[in-house]
Amino acid sequence: MKHLPSGFTLVELLCVMAVVALLSSFALPIYPNSQQRAQRTLAKLALVRSAQWVERAASLSGVYPTLMPDAVWQSPEMQYRLQLQAQADAFVLTAVPLGSQAQDPCGYLTLSHLGQRGVQKAAWSAAKCWGR
Repeated sequence: MKHLPSGFTLVELLCVMAVVALLSSFALPIYPNSQQRAQRTLAKLALVRSAQWVERAASLSGVYPTLMPDAVWQSPEMQYRLQLQAQADAFVLTAVPLGSQAQDPCGYLTLSHLGQRGVQKAAWSAAKCWGR
């Protein structure tokens, strides 16, 4: 009886490595973009949740608050810092990107007391940033 060698040949290993390299070349450039989109979604959620809190606080006191507790919007994985600019009858919330999120083409996301969604320092339009 003849015994066939078990295991992989060098050619088989090279083929597998070529397939892995090809798949990695497609997946690696997409990963940072998907991370930025996920962070942008967290920031949009935080803006909407914060706007709701500001509206509730204003309904109790009659004026928009100038300070917002961190517990309203803070999330440990979010790479944005929220800022509140408020007057007696108007407010604008701004999500400022931090760290690697600063490279996001949407720049600063804004939300006003009228529900107007905007961007500042952005390469993309507000419609594209808020719609994605």
